[in-house]
Amino acid sequence: MIRILITSTFILFSFCSFAQIRTPSDSTETTETTETTETTESSIFISDETDSTIVRLELTGGSVLIGSVVSEDSTSITLLLLSKNETTIEKKMIVSREIVSSNIKDGEYWINDPNNTRLLFGPTGRGLESGSGYFAAYEVFFPMVAVGIGNHLTLAGGISLIPGSSEQLLYFAPKITLFENEKYAVSLGDFFVKFPNDSDYLNILYSIGTASFNKSAITIGVGYESFSKSPIFLIGGELRISRYAKLITENWFIAESEFNFVSLGIRFLGEHLAADFAFVVPLGNEDIIFIPWLGFAYNF
Repeated sequence: MIRILITSTFILFSFCSFAQIRTPSDSTETTETTETTETTESSIFISDETDSTIVRLELTGGSVLIGSVVSEDSTSITLLLLSKNETTIEKKMIVSREIVSSNIKDGEYWINDPNNTRLLFGPTGRGLESGSGYFAAYEVFFPMVAVGIGNHLTLAGGISLIPGSSEQLLYFAPKITLFENEKYAVSLGDFFVKFPNDSDYLNILYSIGTASFNKSAITIGVGYESFSKSPIFLIGGELRISRYAKLITENWFIAESEFNFVSLGIRFLGEHLAADFAFVVPLGNEDIIFIPWLGFAYNF
């Protein structure tokens, strides 16, 4: 709603956001005009985006458009697409809208990693957004489900599905994200595994941080197992190599222990699905052993 009040000294524009602008006026007439726009669901899409802002629109039917905003009103939006063609869309057809300017690389749209809260298996400093989550499976037989609560808490857990075994592993992996922005993220977490034997379990408390750059990221973490005083170090890295793929390395080192390993793999990216293939190499052996690693995660 816009109200215009003209007096002998000023013109007062009053917007729905309660911002006011005064300009001089020589008119002696006083009038009040009210313009009412019907409130619809699409009105939430009106914004102050400039021509340099790149937006991603998901439309009814599953179509996706990406481009800069040329013009916009309460019922439609005109985009200049990455192909340099203009198109006008009715807002009632828009399901979701997000700014993706940082995803444009060399004139192309690079999708986000839908599973960026984890490396091949270990965590990153990033957390899940509130209400989002994923279903993952590692080495086929170790599924996990995770959900984000309140933008700071990630709850994850699962049960192994080893064929032919009457007893399975239970595991939980809660994580609290203390700080996160586009470049940096820091979290505290716990990884707990309950073995079939009632008295056997593994529990690792850890802190983890991730620094993200243009096409790469590095993750560094340290943790302690409940029954050991030796710190456990995690060093991981990510390198984006194309619109739909990135390289990932995840490396674990335990102080005063020979149980260490390094890994290198590739992640294939979709809008909601991430699939990993890697090789894990245990250290300290006379012979080099390459252990295949498979994993995927579907984010919702």
